[in-house]
Amino acid sequence: MTTQKDNAPKDAVRDKRMAIIDAALAVISETGILNATVEDIARRAGVAKGTVYLYFKTKEEILVEMVVEKSGETLAAVHKAASGVSGIWEKLRAAMRIHFANIIEHMPNVLIDEGMLHLTAAHKKKLLNAKFAHVKFYEEIIAEHFAKSGREPPFSPLASALALIGGLIGYVFQRHHFKDAAVGPDEYLRTYEAIVQAALIGGETKSEKSKRK
Repeated sequence: MTTQKDNAPKDAVRDKRMAIIDAALAVISETGILNATVEDIARRAGVAKGTVYLYFKTKEEILVEMVVEKSGETLAAVHKAASGVSGIWEKLRAAMRIHFANIIEHMPNVLIDEGMLHLTAAHKKKLLNAKFAHVKFYEEIIAEHFAKSGREPPFSPLASALALIGGLIGYVFQRHHFKDAAVGPDEYLRTYEAIVQAALIGGETKSEKSKRK
């Protein structure tokens, strides 16, 4: 029988590991991946540099575990948001809003700099699996929409999910590369929602039509 006392060391390890991951996210959000150092991360976490290496072998491993952890947290929040509403479009919009907010809050410097790191094949696979879990979530919602509509999909649910996520992530790159022309996140999301809705639903939802009347 496992007791609370037995779990204490495991909880302590997880707490220390999460403290390092959260510190890495804070440092990278301020400096970018390339400028962040293990020393900076250790200092922010309130631990010795050697302690960081007890949990992670390299800075790249910290990044990978950080993205995987935060991606999982975001996916859980997206599932919760979607389960709290009825209707395919309402589920999709609720999920997109949570997803977009988390991308804006946590991922800008990660997404911009990630491709410049020398990641191992195992690291790349782990990142891909974490990210593809979001793709599968949207793919299932879109497939459900077309199944319920009784009409042949004009495009595959998988391709739709990939395009949808690409558009959400695309704001980060737009803001980075086109600073003078970049619109605010609220305006971008409203516009993107309208585009996705028109492509999938073909106009206003029933609830929106009733409100307009």
